[in-house]
Amino acid sequence: MDLVFCCSPDNDLYRILSAHFDALPRCDTFSDALDLVPEEGAILALADDYPRPLLSLSIADLERANNKRLRLFLEYPAHLPGLNLGEPQSTEWERAVVASDFFSPALEKERILALHGCWHLPVEVEEAHLSVSRIAGYHRAVYGIPDNSAPLLFEWSAGNALVATTALSCFVTARYAPTSAWKTIWQRLLHWLLPAAEIPALSWEPSVSLTAAAAEALPADSERRAFVRSASFFRDHVLYSIDWKKGAHEGFEAGIDHRGRQLRRAWVRADCTAESALVFAHDAQLSGDPSSRLRAGQLLDYVFSAPDFFHDDPADPAWGLVNWFERGPAYYGDDNARVLLAAMGSAQLLNDGRWDERILRCLLGNLRTTGPQGFRQRRIDQHHFNERGGWTAFRDTEHIHHAPHYQAYLWAAFLWAHELTGHQPFLELPHRAIRATVEAYPNGWQWTNGLAQEIARLLLPLAFLVRVDDTPEHRAWLRQMADELLALMPPCGAVRETLGAHGLGAYGPPESNEAYGTREATLVQEEGDPVCDLLYTTNFAFLGLHEAAATTGWSDLGEAADQLADFLCRIQVVSQAQPYLNGAWMRSFDYELWEYWGSSADLGWGAWCVETGWTNTWIASVLAMRQRQATLFDTALKERFTVLFPNLLREMTDSKTGSVIEVGGDVLQAPGSE
Repeated sequence: MDLVFCCSPDNDLYRILSAHFDALPRCDTFSDALDLVPEEGAILALADDYPRPLLSLSIADLERANNKRLRLFLEYPAHLPGLNLGEPQSTEWERAVVASDFFSPALEKERILALHGCWHLPVEVEEAHLSVSRIAGYHRAVYGIPDNSAPLLFEWSAGNALVATTALSCFVTARYAPTSAWKTIWQRLLHWLLPAAEIPALSWEPSVSLTAAAAEALPADSERRAFVRSASFFRDHVLYSIDWKKGAHEGFEAGIDHRGRQLRRAWVRADCTAESALVFAHDAQLSGDPSSRLRAGQLLDYVFSAPDFFHDDPADPAWGLVNWFERGPAYYGDDNARVLLAAMGSAQLLNDGRWDERILRCLLGNLRTTGPQGFRQRRIDQHHFNERGGWTAFRDTEHIHHAPHYQAYLWAAFLWAHELTGHQPFLELPHRAIRATVEAYPNGWQWTNGLAQEIARLLLPLAFLVRVDDTPEHRAWLRQMADELLALMPPCGAVRETLGAHGLGAYGPPESNEAYGTREATLVQEEGDPVCDLLYTTNFAFLGLHEAAATTGWSDLGEAADQLADFLCRIQVVSQAQPYLNGAWMRSFDYELWEYWGSSADLGWGAWCVETGWTNTWIASVLAMRQRQATLFDTALKERFTVLFPNLLREMTDSKTGSVIEVGGDVLQAPGSE
């Protein structure tokens, strides 16, 4: 090809084309490129120092290019004669969009693209082929392209050139997406530069890739390998230490910079830390590594330490509860539930009773702030206790909330606790709430980021309910919800996210371009978008299917769990360029594109985020349980819990009723009281 590059040898585009053509000419300066390029050839002047704009062309340069009848691709220039280029501007929520028919029919106008870490130079032009602005949508700009969009790519007649006001050539390093769209873009740009040349089909290995393609054969021990890589991810990139405190950070932000990097979310949460302990406890069982046993114990020690997380003061109405984050007295029931489930699982795996008392107090603290219908307010802050006169106000208030996202895992913890203690309210309250929730499905459900996640979360308490009270009715409830989930699973094993009844969603898709990125949001823009949510849905579906299949023996649930395990092993991240992602799972996966992609409108947890607790711990833990042919629901703690529980129950009874505890409207005699 009569094509000369002005760039460094490690430029992404140059490296990829060099794999197709030997000895592609490359220069360090534009002047040298002008000397080397043949007449009617083309020059690509690429932005090696991005985001610093350095390329500067003179009138004489343009005259030489025009005299040789060249076509130019000028990327992120500092100066072009006659063009008023502004200072570099960074993006936060803005995305790129195809703004003309230049790439048609392969890429239609209004197709959305991700240019991570985009810096661009403001300029006024009549027509842009690519532009950038705040745009709502999954694959397409559903509300159109805003008038204030900034141009990213346009034709400049003065230099017979395509000018990019950003760096388009760092598409591998900066992890531009979707991959197929960027192949189309560069095919078209190269064809514009050399209309008569045969442009090869471009291919490259993404800097952050997947373990396997959709149809690729997996090794027989793929699940074991996936768990080992996940455990290494936690060991190498999640743990942190401040003296005796051994914690797990929350994850990695969705935002990706121009070098393909994501910042660590250093916020310390109780649920993420306890859930991470469960991964190490599983690793200790599977590998026999004593350091994993040590780490699991240290993480749980931190979670149950006071006053960092645990409330151990009997005079405190939050007695027994666990802070949402370190020294942060906010108590989400679902976050406390995941602390409990992970801690109970770890205590059993490690055969260590040093957290038993605090686990039981946490169970009682959550039980006594649950209303008479079995629903708990989704969040209680410390000041709410003061304003409402203590914890009994929450026990006595009629509260209905058909939202499994917030309620279901606390029900699961209670049901497991019933099996371990025999305490009847641990069964009665969740049973009452589960019945009401199943009867309210679907149009009475208050969904959070999607309806599929609500269905997925309800599977676990339904499986546990069948464990502790196996009746035809309870099996029918589980069968109904399992069928709803199976209907959302395509053959690849993913779980498609779906929307619930309009007006009942807390965090639906943005309803305007201006709303994109301003609040929490679903990954779906329109019903049918082929997206799988690994933060809110798929991870919990995996756990729910695993427990339900083991409980019932239903073959279709076992097959679905197998399919989902296969899918998750395939989409586990592989990366040498960004090693902190190696072995992790990100949030949003498009099972048609077969890459991480979605509507990244969520204010805190966009499409490419990595959540250590909710996502990675439960996927890894289920993979570990599958290897051991074990379940989360286990009665190994029963002997220890039944010894401790009567005295703890007596201590945490209502002071107004003395030796009895009133839960859910029933006054129950505390064991051992008069």
